[in-house]
Amino acid sequence: MTAALDLASGEFRSLRREGQRLIARRLTAAYTILEDTVSTRRLLDNGKFPYSQVSDSLIVVGNAAEEVSRLLSKPLIPLLNHGEIDEQDPVSRQVCAWMIDLLLPLTNQPNALCLMTCPRGDSQEQASDNWTAQFLEHIVQLQGYDTMIMPPATPLALSELEETGFTGVGLVFGAEMISFSLLHHSRPIVEVRFKKGYSELLERYCQTHQKLRWDSAGNSYLDLEGIESWMASGEMSFSSPSSAGESWLRDACTELLLSAWFSFKRKILNCHESYLNAALPIAISGMPAMIPGFQEVVRESLLLSGVPIRPSVIRSAAFEPFSVARGLYLQGELQAGSPFPARFEVDAA
Repeated sequence: MTAALDLASGEFRSLRREGQRLIARRLTAAYTILEDTVSTRRLLDNGKFPYSQVSDSLIVVGNAAEEVSRLLSKPLIPLLNHGEIDEQDPVSRQVCAWMIDLLLPLTNQPNALCLMTCPRGDSQEQASDNWTAQFLEHIVQLQGYDTMIMPPATPLALSELEETGFTGVGLVFGAEMISFSLLHHSRPIVEVRFKKGYSELLERYCQTHQKLRWDSAGNSYLDLEGIESWMASGEMSFSSPSSAGESWLRDACTELLLSAWFSFKRKILNCHESYLNAALPIAISGMPAMIPGFQEVVRESLLLSGVPIRPSVIRSAAFEPFSVARGLYLQGELQAGSPFPARFEVDAA
């Protein structure tokens, strides 16, 4: 049995196979905490919002938490704050285990394999954030799976570059990390993780432009959800910015991506393969990739960086939001030697 689990900072996504069905699931990686009162329970029950009791509070997680947060003006708490789970935060650990259980049911099949991504790297890295990766991997293993962590750009390239023989570049502009992967005939040649992402830009934007929201108690918070909704709405454009805010975000993305390309350049300069002389496709993913004109930002920053890659095309991933999970799943099936059906019935939610 093969499963794929794409654990991004903002959303968890899974793909798994049941017979001829491919089950796709996604959950917002956040929760909200409510007072445990009769009226609150009645509201949640009437709205059919699933919840759990923790001490004297009620916890609503995932997609339901987003709706309840707006309905009751309660803060939406990110499950992975800056890509990490606080070791001293038992509520976040419990919520994380609950959400993974919803996405990846327990299995008792022998040799079950789950390929997965983590927001800021893998469990083998000697870094302060590897505890989070170890914890996430452990939760998946408790579900009965052997695990393998991959940087997200590699499965993205596997998912998106079939027409070029799985040769080209994958780029994932995530909330906490920018990931690059250069593949040649499905073999990763260079993989780079740049440990900064767009969440840092959004925080700076909200602070600079005083974008705030208030809860029912009158406390103010940076309106990160509002900016993310604006980015995903299709109303923002990097091709022809119509406001100072759009121009600010375009310039900030260009600068951050330029710094990330420099990290990629240091590794690729040691690679002298002949296929680098040919034009290569670049597949891009992540929330900024949804903004019209982001391809131009990628092209501009690539040119400024001097990275020795000539792009044949720069395009957003075709299988979003499951592009990375799809690549993980394909890699898992290949490793397991499973026959891959020509056609799946897809069940997505």
